[in-house]
Amino acid sequence: MRILQVNSAAAWGGGETHLAELLAGLRARGHDVFTAGRPTGAIAADYPFAFRNLLDLITVTRLRALLRTTPFDIVHAHLGRDYPLVCAAATGLPRTRVVCTRHLLYPLRRNPLYARVNGWIAPSRPIADEVRRLRPRRLAMIPHGIEPQKFPFLPHPPHTPLTLGLLGQISPHKGHDDAIAALRELGPGYQLFIAGQGRESYLRQLQSSARGLRVEFRAFTSPGEFFPEIDILLLPSWDEPFGLVILEAMAAGVPVIASDRGGPADIIASGQDGILVPPRSPSALATAIRRLAGEPAAMATLALRARGKIESNFTLEQMITRVEAFYRELLTG
Repeated sequence: MRILQVNSAAAWGGGETHLAELLAGLRARGHDVFTAGRPTGAIAADYPFAFRNLLDLITVTRLRALLRTTPFDIVHAHLGRDYPLVCAAATGLPRTRVVCTRHLLYPLRRNPLYARVNGWIAPSRPIADEVRRLRPRRLAMIPHGIEPQKFPFLPHPPHTPLTLGLLGQISPHKGHDDAIAALRELGPGYQLFIAGQGRESYLRQLQSSARGLRVEFRAFTSPGEFFPEIDILLLPSWDEPFGLVILEAMAAGVPVIASDRGGPADIIASGQDGILVPPRSPSALATAIRRLAGEPAAMATLALRARGKIESNFTLEQMITRVEAFYRELLTG
């Protein structure tokens, strides 16, 4: 297949990590895969366009000219702001199949141009439910995947003090303030590492909330460096579209406690291979941490089951296979 992946993101995030792995996986299978994006975007663009806004007619015109002169079987958009531009560019070109992956839980506004989308991909059930409001022609729920071999299974005895960790984007909806409040409720014997990037004003707010507690703030750290330093990964997000870091921690043998909203509920069977708690409830989070920390054998069992789940259900190879099969379904439908 000849495939054009479209992503206009200026900065790197989870969606761009997913796309980079998708690009590599499809190319390894012999497909001709190209990218379209901003000249200085997160993903290096084979075909650079401005992607100024949702009404960027110059980008639509140039992208349409590309699709007319260079035949692509699939054009796959990954950002909400890119969907209308891709749809407009592909209008009147029925041989080109348009695919959109929705990575966010935010409500997706209806747009007449979405009638041009041949198929949608959602990585989790909550996102799939949101996409169904558009009455899509086809919808596939394809969870993200990782390469387990990149995350050696290395469970370790608990640190003293027991160390909790949050890794990734630092913003209010990720629940960092709830984790700090839970740490205050837990009392001595626990510490919290927060690694990631966010707005300076919000970081200062968190640092103020953490005064008097064992909380260490770091710049973004790779999972391979971070996981050996922590005993439990926390993801107390108010709404989490998927949670790729959950897969990485589960593969590495780090027990996970996450909120039961969004993607984590698709990944974790609470009490079996991780723990789910209500969002915006520091007390519930503290209770779960205390209970798990008090049962080292349970922590080891969770870690072992979690690794098995990743190897059975959330590998990158499985994800690539499902996306490839969806493309073929659209081409033959």
